[in-house]
Amino acid sequence: MEWVKRKIRFLKRRNEKLSPWYIENGGKVLEGLIAFSNGRYDIPYRVFTVEELNKATNVDFPSLRDSDSRSVMWDVWGYYISGIFQQRSILVKKFRSSGLGDAMPSLAVNDIVFTVLMNRHKNVLKVLGCCLDLETPAIIYEIGLNHGLLRDLLFNGNNTDRSLCWSNRLKIATDVANAVVYLHTAFPTPIIHRDLTTRNIVIDNNGVAKLFDFSLCVALPPGESQMEVGLAGTQGPIEPDYMQTNIITEKTDVYGFGIILLQLLTGRHLRNLDDEHPCLEDFVEHHVEKNEYSKILDPKILGEIGEIEHQLQAFTRLTLRCTVVRGADRPYIIDVAKELVRIQRSVHPTQRSSR
Repeated sequence: MEWVKRKIRFLKRRNEKLSPWYIENGGKVLEGLIAFSNGRYDIPYRVFTVEELNKATNVDFPSLRDSDSRSVMWDVWGYYISGIFQQRSILVKKFRSSGLGDAMPSLAVNDIVFTVLMNRHKNVLKVLGCCLDLETPAIIYEIGLNHGLLRDLLFNGNNTDRSLCWSNRLKIATDVANAVVYLHTAFPTPIIHRDLTTRNIVIDNNGVAKLFDFSLCVALPPGESQMEVGLAGTQGPIEPDYMQTNIITEKTDVYGFGIILLQLLTGRHLRNLDDEHPCLEDFVEHHVEKNEYSKILDPKILGEIGEIEHQLQAFTRLTLRCTVVRGADRPYIIDVAKELVRIQRSVHPTQRSSR
């Protein structure tokens, strides 16, 4: 918890002038860490200077514009620049200077706070630190050269040298579920992610899924199971209850996670499937009712259907439970995670009899 305080004391001893952004951003980050960690977390992460980022990425960050062509990827919040720092590959997330106006610095601080608190979890993208000297703070991740977004592996698979077999997809689902379980159970009150999408999941060189981007996280008030929060900024599919009432619960994340499960199953985007079933949930449910699994399965894993049919059916049932319209009818994420482990460990009857 001392990292911002130590940096300020260090610079003061050197008689260096602290930028107003550093003081303002550092104070907000420190306040957030104190509020959400319950005083239990020591935060030994680095506060980068602008000069260090410029050298690591060969980019002048203060003059960087939102449309800069050197970005390796973009999203609604910002863009990402790759670089090398102390012989480690890094990814710098620079939040946009426009788009959500005064809300953007708060989202950046929110992302830093919750990313740091989650940093010890194996299924969260490792953060090395942040830069507070910019008008909107930047986050610095450690990332391997062959890491890939789940979104790209699912929907742009023909343009990558990596494919996702069924066992890999099942493992990714379990990894992400574990990260969300941690969000919901490891802190004084449940933390709701609100933006679970394939865009927020990185797959590392070993096939391990890592969640990132905690910009929209909200901690439920002590003793409360729900909270009223505006919809602004959400990128992923919005839970029906949340859309109608602006109220979030733990089941809000279960719905978003269920949509990820649907996409792992089908390899399809969410909309424009056919005239009769325009959304993915309806499309899958329609064909499951007719026992037409071959019509919903991603063609990349269609050849495995004979070996995975028992797992496929259990996985699909779980997916549809997670995406039912009424939040109260969905399971909690900890029960979803347990069921995914059970499905992973299940053995096909023909395999069992051949032992």
